[in-house]
Amino acid sequence: MLADRSIAYARYVDRSRGLVNRKIFVDPEIYQVERENIFGRCWLYLTHETQIAKPHDFVNVFMGEEPVIVCRDGDGAVHAFINSCRHRGNKVCRVDAGNTKAFVCPYHGWTFDTRGDLQGVPGHRDLYFGELDRADWGLVKVAQIASYRGLIFGTFDPEAPSLEEYLGDMRWGLDLLFDQGDFEAVPNITRWSMDVNWKFASDNAIGDMYHGAWSHRSAMLAGHISGNGTRSASIKPPQRDNGFTMVTAYGHGFNANYLEAAAQLDTPLAAWRKDPAARARLGELRSRVNRANMLVFPNLFVNSGSRELMLRNPFGPERIEIWKTILVDKNMPPETRRQQVRASNRHFGPAGMFEQDDGENWDQSTAGARGNISQRYDLNYSMGVGHGTFVEDEQSPPRIESLYNENAQLWMYHVWAEFMDAESWPQLRAEHDEPRGVL
Repeated sequence: MLADRSIAYARYVDRSRGLVNRKIFVDPEIYQVERENIFGRCWLYLTHETQIAKPHDFVNVFMGEEPVIVCRDGDGAVHAFINSCRHRGNKVCRVDAGNTKAFVCPYHGWTFDTRGDLQGVPGHRDLYFGELDRADWGLVKVAQIASYRGLIFGTFDPEAPSLEEYLGDMRWGLDLLFDQGDFEAVPNITRWSMDVNWKFASDNAIGDMYHGAWSHRSAMLAGHISGNGTRSASIKPPQRDNGFTMVTAYGHGFNANYLEAAAQLDTPLAAWRKDPAARARLGELRSRVNRANMLVFPNLFVNSGSRELMLRNPFGPERIEIWKTILVDKNMPPETRRQQVRASNRHFGPAGMFEQDDGENWDQSTAGARGNISQRYDLNYSMGVGHGTFVEDEQSPPRIESLYNENAQLWMYHVWAEFMDAESWPQLRAEHDEPRGVL
């Protein structure tokens, strides 16, 4: 399904006034177009390389609502294909992760190797393939696969640009985390669901430092350390100019706050700050950052402070399933690693103190978009709009020297509309806006 050309999705986002129409969060028809034009077109995060470290390792994941197997073949090459037998559509693998040389459909026994190719059909093989090419009946492959800093991505669109082009300047932000150490994923993925629209979660990830001191105040008053690798005696919100915002092409972006002078650097996640080599890799500006809340559009949240990856998969217009992966430095002592994992689970996750606050907010925001009358009144994303000054220097890609603003969120919705209105990747590449031209 391509976007209905009689509907300009850009009409739902008024970037000049900072307004977003509530309908986009609950309308089933809009969601169906998102499945095709967003999740069928973007590069989507699949897994971390260390989660499929050995030949024939595999994980079961999702790309939007499509179940996908990501695995290594016998030579160690990475493949990804839809977990659905070409015979009757059953899943050929029903476990989350493991190691195997073959995937066998439990219905009729069709067998596929770790490249996704069909290897065997029990009985009557000639009846199926007498006039057909068996090579054409392997599992449906993801069109492109690539990785960046251990993060494996895939896209269903063969016309999509390279992952390097898609990430663009966002790589500078991701390096803010990955230059801190040599990371691997903690085994297993924590999963939970919420009855919310996926865009509210992405909205929060790309640029909402504004909510923290208010929404999470009870957690901080209870003594919860925010998971950013530092301790501070203050629970006051940072000043608006105590950080910066970065947005990049294709909808990615983040807020980053600066380290406070009173911060105590005695926690496991702050150990890298005492390593001259790590600071040299990061440079002066990134070494000053306390934490960055980052979004790789459309739905990957990367927290540089607590070193977590959280993929918010949509399962309908008003439901997501969150998959959380914790990253740890391979060189960490076992006890320090244990402390980080415990701190991460207290922070984000089904029982995380911050996650419960966020989930309730997104739930209520989604509910607030359902009413016929309320949909007549747009949501306000105007904070800082028209006042964001780009800083262009040798320290980073262009950035807005402001922590509290809604430029990043409004930019995300603007790019969302570009994806929704574009008929193809070639059109999108030719016509999309660069962020400095619209903020």
